[in-house]
Amino acid sequence: MSEKIQLHKIADHLNKLAPPGLSAEWDNVGLQLGEMQQEISRILLTLDVTEKAIEYAIRQKSDLIISHHPLIFRPLKSITDTRLLRLIRENIAVFTLHTNVDSAKQGVNHALARRLGLQDLEFLSGETGAQLYQLSVYVPPAASDAVSKAIFRAGAGEIGNYKSCMSYYPVAGQFISQSESKPVIGIKGEVQKVSELKLEFFVDSFNLSAAIRALKENHPYEQPVYTVIPQQRASDNYGLGLIGKLPVARKLLDFAQDVKVKLSSSQIKLWPGQEDMNKFIQKVAVCGGSGSSLLSMVAGRADVFVSADFTYHTILDSRIPLIDAGHFHTEYPVLELLEESLGDLGIQLEIFPRDQHEINKLTSI
Repeated sequence: MSEKIQLHKIADHLNKLAPPGLSAEWDNVGLQLGEMQQEISRILLTLDVTEKAIEYAIRQKSDLIISHHPLIFRPLKSITDTRLLRLIRENIAVFTLHTNVDSAKQGVNHALARRLGLQDLEFLSGETGAQLYQLSVYVPPAASDAVSKAIFRAGAGEIGNYKSCMSYYPVAGQFISQSESKPVIGIKGEVQKVSELKLEFFVDSFNLSAAIRALKENHPYEQPVYTVIPQQRASDNYGLGLIGKLPVARKLLDFAQDVKVKLSSSQIKLWPGQEDMNKFIQKVAVCGGSGSSLLSMVAGRADVFVSADFTYHTILDSRIPLIDAGHFHTEYPVLELLEESLGDLGIQLEIFPRDQHEINKLTSI
């Protein structure tokens, strides 16, 4: 008999993997249908909540569909969509990870890079739906460990592959406690001079409130002094697209053929740009789904760009080689990554088979 788990626990797990705060302003991610207290015993993972995916979920007795593309993009004025009605009748919840998992550390692009065997990965662009801040706080030296550890637990102090990062240095300050205050040190109405440490952290916007709350709850002062400064640079922790290296250089044409096989694409498009098909390439940029907007960031940094949905003029204007492997095929590997991530929850997981997706109706004639 399958284990059961409430949906809110699954949502918490997914939100740690791909924080909703990373999503673009126009996007719609998270729980789209269902209730957080619903008991879940079986999950279907799919790129799209299509009619066939819903039919498959019903046959497999799935309680939850986790999709990459949102079922609901815009506010609804009525509920007449047959997919929504059928899901409601069958009591199947829907949870979506879209642009937040596009830019997450272990998201769409990492899954694609892993499938292609790329190493030494770095983000192509720091673009996300989040903002980076610097959080600073003044503390008595004896309280610095307790305050900093609480702020770290709230998600601050993470820079790339490093955690618990902060700067600190001694400062001197003073204050006068007013009549209604409850000072930890000093005498009301008199100047109190103190020696403190100034602690500085970087924190992403979706963790900022929790970090400030942790600061206040663990600070010994009645009125902690802190500052929040928005940064003019992107976070090192998230981003769109990736650049990596092949373990061994390959000829451009041979690599393109590998992409087709490894992504199980029925066909791919290869544009050589200004290069020869037999040129050896090793640095590869990738972006699952539509990657045209990142092309300007690839030039001079990679030998070839693997993505999808390149337009006619984008292709003609590109000086570097492009491999269009299809929107569906460049995003499909993320389902395996999600399956691995959710594996510890102890419930049954299935990936909607690629050969049953409606995209297979598309025929070249």
